[in-house]
Amino acid sequence: MRECECGKIQRERIKRKQTFVAIPKEFEGQTVDNFRTDCYSTAQGRELAEMAKTIAKRYVEIFDEIRETNAKGLYFHSAVKGSGKTRLAVSIANDLISRKGVPVKFSTTIQILEQIKHTWGERARGRDEINQARTEERLIRELVSVPVLVVDDIGVEQPKDWVNERFYNILNGRMVKKQITIFTSNYRMEELQLDDRIISRIDKMALPIEFPAESVRAAISRKENDDLMDRLLGI
Repeated sequence: MRECECGKIQRERIKRKQTFVAIPKEFEGQTVDNFRTDCYSTAQGRELAEMAKTIAKRYVEIFDEIRETNAKGLYFHSAVKGSGKTRLAVSIANDLISRKGVPVKFSTTIQILEQIKHTWGERARGRDEINQARTEERLIRELVSVPVLVVDDIGVEQPKDWVNERFYNILNGRMVKKQITIFTSNYRMEELQLDDRIISRIDKMALPIEFPAESVRAAISRKENDDLMDRLLGI
């Protein structure tokens, strides 16, 4: 049997979108359905994780409706690193690409700031300030215009004036254009050390979802190793 031409075209479209999304290799192929909640050690942790998974699954299912109405994103937060919030946010992104054909971009806040600072290097290479500004403007315009933006680890950046100004421009632009933004953070919204204008926009743009205050990264790794060992031993 041979794959039909339309199937190849669809696979290429998904591949291009996944290239644009810039998802780390470790999260490729991760979906909401295969997000595991049995690795959390407490009943409360499993309950919070199950609730987050249920919300994420439903979010993908009714995404078109959400986009047409209030364009609300999600804000996954937990004070503990490795709690699974990035994993679930990326899973939503993967599902939106594969099931809905929606262009998505994933980036950490540090990556966004580094990309912006990189445009300033144009000045050092003999470019004038106008060209440099246009380059930065183009980058911010791309971040504003993408239909879904996953902003990972917001709150870890240094709260400097230029950082606040750039994030304000990006988030305000996305709010005005009713683009969907999904955030992950180690902080509750009200704990973010950012300009009040930015926090108020995040509050307007996203529904806060609490994650368990425990790290499951090591537990998941051990479980994966056990599963692989069982397969290798034929158990």
